[in-house]
Amino acid sequence: MDKETIKTYNCIATQYDHETANFWNRFPRTILDTFADLVTGNVLDVGSGPGRDALLLKDYNLKVTCLDASDAMIELCLGRGLDAKVGDFTHMPFSDNYFDGVWAYTSLLHVPKSQIFTPIKEVRRVLKDKGIFGLGLIEGTTEGYKIDADLNNQRRWFSYYTKLEVEILLETNGFEVIYFEYFRPRSKNYLNFIARKA
Repeated sequence: MDKETIKTYNCIATQYDHETANFWNRFPRTILDTFADLVTGNVLDVGSGPGRDALLLKDYNLKVTCLDASDAMIELCLGRGLDAKVGDFTHMPFSDNYFDGVWAYTSLLHVPKSQIFTPIKEVRRVLKDKGIFGLGLIEGTTEGYKIDADLNNQRRWFSYYTKLEVEILLETNGFEVIYFEYFRPRSKNYLNFIARKA
């Protein structure tokens, strides 16, 4: 993940946690429910943030490991009793073919497009054969730093994608798309994919 974005999340971890805690109470959980229906066993939550989604995935009787590049976010995860590790998306500290599922909801959008192939390959590496990959991104065509007035004017990197771009990215890296939905919580279209390791 972009270093400035990591620094920002370290600064705003508690505020971000409070502002996003009820995300899945306000918006449809179809992508989360579908992912959980397809996976049994060990799940890696890539870019877990404070553990919001990991806690929900645990409710489906999944064994969840959180991975985030922000020390402050991982501290919040550990404080909630989650298995959590600080780590970079480009060098995930796990063995090959270890996880039954990988969940990456609006985390990989913090990776510049020129570097996105590396974390996608890492996801594939740590997934078992036929493993399930849940991916959430935001629709658009631009990338760059965004300043958020609601988060103390901190800068974070965002890369936005078209549906076709994501389909090509997944298929090029050995994934078969098995589910897709548009999700529009406010002014943005979310691109929600579930793919299987081919």
